[in-house]
Amino acid sequence: MKAYYRDGGSHFYAIAIPMRESVELFRENGMEKEAGELLGLFREHADRIAGLGKHYPAHEVKYEQSIVAPAATYLCELYHLTGEEKYRKAAREQLEVLELFQGRQPDYHMYEVAIRHWDGYWFGKRACYGDTFPHYWSALTGVAFREAEKIEGCEAFAARAEDALRGTLSLFFEDGSASCACVYPLSVNGRPGDYFDPWANDQDWGLYFYLKYACRKGSQG
Repeated sequence: MKAYYRDGGSHFYAIAIPMRESVELFRENGMEKEAGELLGLFREHADRIAGLGKHYPAHEVKYEQSIVAPAATYLCELYHLTGEEKYRKAAREQLEVLELFQGRQPDYHMYEVAIRHWDGYWFGKRACYGDTFPHYWSALTGVAFREAEKIEGCEAFAARAEDALRGTLSLFFEDGSASCACVYPLSVNGRPGDYFDPWANDQDWGLYFYLKYACRKGSQG
């Protein structure tokens, strides 16, 4: 993590930095110095995110769900670690933006599954454009919603975490096979859609996040 931040990591909304997890692990094992060092780095990162607010820096694209989701997650985690009001307010702002990517349609493909654009093109075998419902990074919204638990004013988001995390599990099938993305439209630019891509790559992230937070919830009773 020190190397990451030495290389300018606080300017990037990276996925799955274990902020809360690592600091708490050091604290639980009496390593207060290491915990303090990491917390200082994480504070710098979270302060930058909070300061930018809705003015997101461009990453692979200029704006998408997987830019907003880490911002919401890290601000929630810093609030849990410090109890500072500035992080709670900033976290709520990001969560309100994040939920705009969500649908609550009467179809499991689109119920609490964050919209993802063209992931079947970039990650799939058939290289077909079209919105994907789901794609494994949709689970990042569930991560942010889960980290919102026990934060005053964020209860409504936390209540939706389970559905958001479960939304990617349809990428796994009864015979043990899996898919990286479901191209949802019936057709895309004259090509057939409505299919699960035959390639299986990285969809385990959705399963990983679901199991991680299921285990955390179980350990907390």
